[in-house]
Amino acid sequence: MKKCLKIHVNGKVTTVGYRVYTQKHATSLNIQGTVQNADDGSVLIYACGDSISLEKFIDYLYKGSPDSKVEDLLAEPFMNEKDFRGVFRIIGD
Repeated sequence: MKKCLKIHVNGKVTTVGYRVYTQKHATSLNIQGTVQNADDGSVLIYACGDSISLEKFIDYLYKGSPDSKVEDLLAEPFMNEKDFRGVFRIIGD
């Protein structure tokens, strides 16, 4: 069953490495969406995919890239009104 999540990740996660790490794992799990730095220093992720893939994805997000340190992660369902065009994109620098 396909579902969509809005995920906020806090900690040392605003590096390019964390966003690339997130995109790599989303793509390997066939998850569509976006990742971007938020103004408050967190990372905001929109992710849509099957339930099992999203659970694995969240595990990867908690683990983080080698240069990151995840302190907190909040995932909440959202109604997908966005067209991700079948890919997972990094937004911003």
